[in-house]
Amino acid sequence: MFELICNGLFTLLGVFIGWFLNQFSSARQARPRLCFSLCNTPENELIEKELRTKTSDSDYGIEIYNVGQTPFILDYFELCHKRKLLVDCRPSDDDRRILPYQSMTYTLMEQESESLEWHCRQLDFSYCTVVAYSIDGKRVTGKLDVPLIQIRASVAREIAAGANIGKRE
Repeated sequence: MFELICNGLFTLLGVFIGWFLNQFSSARQARPRLCFSLCNTPENELIEKELRTKTSDSDYGIEIYNVGQTPFILDYFELCHKRKLLVDCRPSDDDRRILPYQSMTYTLMEQESESLEWHCRQLDFSYCTVVAYSIDGKRVTGKLDVPLIQIRASVAREIAAGANIGKRE
């Protein structure tokens, strides 16, 4: 009799744990998930370097992939490094909606690109944290590798170091 009661309790406990894990995984899968990637802007979309202003499109863009199962309506996103805001990006109204398993590309303005490069030169980082906010207040974080900007910043830092060596002599 005692064995029968123990078996029944363990069965109920197993059912409860299974139900809880199923609910937990369903809630986790329903969350929005975004991936971020730095990409080059196609040449045909750019104007000549000499004619660009601070609001012109730069050589870089950020491609945002929605790898979750729910659509994500992007309000804005921030690029940060160690809790320091580097760049605040606000996409146009046409590019805000990202369907599941789809992507959108935000082309950085010249000012945003230069700011990111300046911060990379000062702080010497190879990746930054992206915090994306939806219009309903949800917050999604991710990581963005910035090797192209890091190379550009390290070359500029080396040139500046070489120029400083010449001044000391």
